[in-house]
Amino acid sequence: MILVFGGTTEGKQVASILDDLQLPYYYSTKTKIDFNGMGKPISGAMDVLDIERFCIENKVSHIINASHPFAEELHKTIANNSLSIPLIRFERFFPEKTNHELVHYVDGFKEAIQLLKNNKYKKLLALSGVQTIQKLTSFWKQNKTWFRILDRESSRAIAQKSGFPSENLLFGYPQSSHEEVLLYKELNPDVILTKESGTNGKLEQKITAAITTNTSIVIINKPLLSKKYICVNNETQLITILKEAILE
Repeated sequence: MILVFGGTTEGKQVASILDDLQLPYYYSTKTKIDFNGMGKPISGAMDVLDIERFCIENKVSHIINASHPFAEELHKTIANNSLSIPLIRFERFFPEKTNHELVHYVDGFKEAIQLLKNNKYKKLLALSGVQTIQKLTSFWKQNKTWFRILDRESSRAIAQKSGFPSENLLFGYPQSSHEEVLLYKELNPDVILTKESGTNGKLEQKITAAITTNTSIVIINKPLLSKKYICVNNETQLITILKEAILE
């Protein structure tokens, strides 16, 4: 039995691979979702003891972490379990960092806020997700800020709870470079803030649009992973590992 932590594009890829290989699995997400795979969907947050108990009770032989790159607490929680179960990290492709005067990489939100203040930016377009509204409170309370978030009730509720002005919310997903350029030109921000979200997060399109519009962009580096993980970023690598470990 395999335990998959998903809720992402990568999670769907893993589920599809396991379906093709006819391997049994649980598909874990923090909140309940519509799941069409052959595995058993489960939902709810797990701490270390929950993971250990679940793996023992369900005879889990492997854990595949395909959660979001910035699900930092989950990455740590999975890695901190005391069981001798192989941990596989299936992650999206991350392009090389862009070397350009308008592109700035920082480690975490405290460093990002300090950079924004040091450069006296007054208008921010935040593409870092609804969960980061609270982390950026000290900036948006004093400066014009837009947040682009997913168009769903849970996201609206988080934004409302944070006290962020609803008139400054934008709804939707990252788009092509052309569409991002149109948005940046319309709002004319001093700076854009996003995460190092890889190819699936349309990071390259955001950077291209920022450079095209001569707009500074600040990128939060993705968190480092525990060395306990066996990291793969394509289906061929994952299939090879699974065949060697489980189908031998």
